[in-house]
Amino acid sequence: MVINPRNSLLKFILVLIFLAELFIFDKGHAQLLCSNYTNADGTITYTDDSSGASTACNLTPDSMTIILHFIGLCTSEPTIANFRTACSPLFTSTTGESKEVTTTSSANLMNDVTITEGNYSHAAILIKNNIGFSMKKKFSPARSGKTGTGEWCWTLDGETTTVNTNFAQRSTWIAECGANEPSTIGTHTANQNAVFSRASGNQFDNYETGTTASTTWSVYLLKADETINTGTPGNYGSFGTASYFLGIQKFNTAISITPKTSNLDVGFRLEDTFSMETTKNGGTHYVPRFGLGGFEFKVLASE
Repeated sequence: MVINPRNSLLKFILVLIFLAELFIFDKGHAQLLCSNYTNADGTITYTDDSSGASTACNLTPDSMTIILHFIGLCTSEPTIANFRTACSPLFTSTTGESKEVTTTSSANLMNDVTITEGNYSHAAILIKNNIGFSMKKKFSPARSGKTGTGEWCWTLDGETTTVNTNFAQRSTWIAECGANEPSTIGTHTANQNAVFSRASGNQFDNYETGTTASTTWSVYLLKADETINTGTPGNYGSFGTASYFLGIQKFNTAISITPKTSNLDVGFRLEDTFSMETTKNGGTHYVPRFGLGGFEFKVLASE
């Protein structure tokens, strides 16, 4: 492989890795881990009686599907207005490229990419505001879904924001339950126009920020023209239609691109980033839907 003195030619591979950075989208899905309420055989025992803090616990789905539009590395912090020009693109697609992520999958987005050598302090990623996920889980005690009851519950095809979790609106639910493990399951999709934002004072807004041990991050909801989605903070219904999530993160340790760099891995986390919602009516535990808890990614360089 010939290396230009100013540029490194890299093989760019999309792989799953387990990460520490999480873009949280929903206030109800960041409180508890279902694994803390799980038997040795993997059966989840969490109910809405388990904690007064939340009616959901976070878990790992079987798969997640995202539509990628842009991934880039940046030598300084980009903005919504300039992330496409301020960051060196690792991947770009006008129409978007759908990728299914599982705990064992990897996908080659492109064979080669050229990027200038140096230290990159930030990364930016643009994905379609349409995240799909599928899962099936075993519970104790048994749960009831849209029509059935049993120890197994799973995703049906449907959009999460159309669900009314009140028992009287059970016809809107998109989770099903039964006595046996299902042979096929559906896909939930999440299209959110605002996120629950702690940075905005614990209310729905068009952005969220956070800090972990290894990074600081911001996530924004953008319109189709890639400008910020607008609305009145705290009033979810006032926000217009969002087309994209833009994630920007700052690495505590910059990514160094040298002539020896041969791989860039971009990882997306599945572990504990989705949720199981539960509600109780007349002594029966119900699962109206599974939920999107967050989205996270990380970029690693290797020789």
